[in-house]
Amino acid sequence: MHPNERTIERLLHEVQKPARYIGGEPNEVRKDEATARILLSYPDAYEIGISNQALQILYTMVNERTGAAAERCYCPWPDMADAMRREGVELFSLERWAPARSFDLWGITLQHELCYTNVLEMIDLAGLPLHAADRREGDPVIIAGGPCASNPEPLALYVDAFLIGEAEDTLERLVGIMERLEGRERRMAALANTPSVYVPAVHAPAGPAADATPVDRAIYADFSIDTQPRRPIVPYSSAIFNRASVEVMRGCTRGCRFCHAGTWYRPVRERPAELVAEAGLEQLACTGYDELSLTSLATSDYTDVDEAIRLVKEQRPDLHLSLPSNRVDTGPVAMSAAANARQSSITIAPEAATQRMRNIICKTIDDEMIDGAVRAAFEQGYTSLKTYFMIGLPRETHDEVQAIVDFGIRARGIGREVLGDGARFTVHVSASNFVPKPHTPFQWEGMAPRIQLIRKAQFLRREMPRQQIRLSIHDVETSMLEGALSRGSRHTARAIERAWRAGARFDAWSEMYDEQAWLTAFEAEGTTLDAEATRQFDDFEPLPWDHVRSGVSREFLLDELWQSRAEAITGDCRWDGCTECGACLGPVRTKVVR
Repeated sequence: MHPNERTIERLLHEVQKPARYIGGEPNEVRKDEATARILLSYPDAYEIGISNQALQILYTMVNERTGAAAERCYCPWPDMADAMRREGVELFSLERWAPARSFDLWGITLQHELCYTNVLEMIDLAGLPLHAADRREGDPVIIAGGPCASNPEPLALYVDAFLIGEAEDTLERLVGIMERLEGRERRMAALANTPSVYVPAVHAPAGPAADATPVDRAIYADFSIDTQPRRPIVPYSSAIFNRASVEVMRGCTRGCRFCHAGTWYRPVRERPAELVAEAGLEQLACTGYDELSLTSLATSDYTDVDEAIRLVKEQRPDLHLSLPSNRVDTGPVAMSAAANARQSSITIAPEAATQRMRNIICKTIDDEMIDGAVRAAFEQGYTSLKTYFMIGLPRETHDEVQAIVDFGIRARGIGREVLGDGARFTVHVSASNFVPKPHTPFQWEGMAPRIQLIRKAQFLRREMPRQQIRLSIHDVETSMLEGALSRGSRHTARAIERAWRAGARFDAWSEMYDEQAWLTAFEAEGTTLDAEATRQFDDFEPLPWDHVRSGVSREFLLDELWQSRAEAITGDCRWDGCTECGACLGPVRTKVVR
């Protein structure tokens, strides 16, 4: 037990939402005896981290497939963190209240860039040296993974190793290293020789140089349903997603040029409908949830979507079935199959409102398809239509921003036509700021200047009608930070530390974001936050993440960049033939059910 257990119990009476720290949730696994101790963390608040599907997968795999024990911790909210520092309480796991520093391996999931200061916060709360180079024998090995590990350099000073890509086929090997070898030095040496593991001190000891040892992304080739959690942990307190979920498909070949996930998770792999339904129904039975989500990057593209919905509804006809990602062209069919009298909301993502901009970003849809999807949603009885667009895209003009307003008006008109003038419905129009990501065709492009994004947002707020239309726009300040961090280097790592030492943490939370801390941090490193966010790389310039190989070739990404400048689209290889991106040149191929 944690040596400060009584102190922790006392602190729980002082903080908001003490249920974030108590553990003991339904379906939690606790092993008193274990061959190795693995701590799994999501560097955000409990209610965000408990909903992360990747962490649930890893937790289940370690506890069910190995003799090791996986436990969890999330980033304490500032009230708890401050109290822990005051009382000398170190970061602890939920399962046993065991100190984080007592574990053999500490895995951290990097889902988005705005959690980077929380990574430093958790390391410091654990009582460990902040810098990986300062850690000694007896300290746990800290390994990070997730989509942001595709550019590990902004955290390379603080994380011992990075798992590049999908963890399922590598996880047991990592656990085996912890079980088989004693001592931090021997374990680090073994990790450095493990495929798809990047150890900055070994692979790029002088920094992110162009000649750093390349590391290939791990790909879960089999995509077996066996790794899908059947008994997920059910949170005591509120979570952002209180529902069962089954991942039906991984990967996407649509080729949207802004989309990191569309490159990083290629090729497409699908699970058979009967196995999806079985896993979903089993989750529902042991959690008490009354909603099931069929998850993927584009669930309406899943070949077996209709059959999976049919099989689930045969057993649970009144179930709230959620399809969180619907394509404009394939979505209407899935909407029809999933429609339920209890449901009211559906989401589509046109991303851009003019054909010219859709050609630039390679969104292979047209106005007729978009209007058809809107009409189908209202005809199926949905009364809340959520739509997503981006502003600040490369070569965007005023016409593209005006077209978002025009879309809102047009969608409202379709709703009135289908549902009637007096019907109660809402068209939600969400506009986010384009942020370039590594391993995409737009990785060479910079963000639009801050003042442009502000003025475009002001225009949308001024021109978008309010009756039956609800507009939301992502704030420019955190978008600029995301842009500065997403394509950062080890130079960026020093700015992250400066910002954290100035009090930055929970940067994704608007009430917590301290922009001045970040502005000062970048200036102290001889640059500015905006300069880093808006930087445009030369087409042939070495990039800080070039040593991380996604499987999609640099040549393909460059060709797609040039295609965007020519306002030309590239077809989807699932229907239009191979585009020679490189993702299927290795041992893994696109695998669809039908």
